[in-house]
Amino acid sequence: MAFLVGTDAVIDNARALVNVGETVNNLGNTGTSKTINLNNGTFVTATLTGNCTFTFSNPVVGAASFSLILKNDGVSGRSITWPPSVRWPSGVVPTRSTGANRVDVYTFVTVDGGSIWYGSLAQYNYA
Repeated sequence: MAFLVGTDAVIDNARALVNVGETVNNLGNTGTSKTINLNNGTFVTATLTGNCTFTFSNPVVGAASFSLILKNDGVSGRSITWPPSVRWPSGVVPTRSTGANRVDVYTFVTVDGGSIWYGSLAQYNYA
């Protein structure tokens, strides 16, 4: 067995292996616009409290992903406007649950630093 001792790269890699957990980025209530700042974590939670326009900021250079757990407040029928950089399967924004207090889970992936995000409605209509 071989070991590299005393190099910064080995120390940095060891730190990276220790810090593999997700950081929760709790946005709280959305209101009518909300920015998802990926510097604050890639496991994002929010409560939809208005017809909301989302923006995404600070993705890492290259490939990245994040999950969004989005809960509706007590009012049904709220709408979402996604950033123009989001692409959906077949070019169609998925139908989401709009009932009061329902929860949907989205995933977003980029391979070009956020120029294009590939979105999907991963889980739908939790009570």
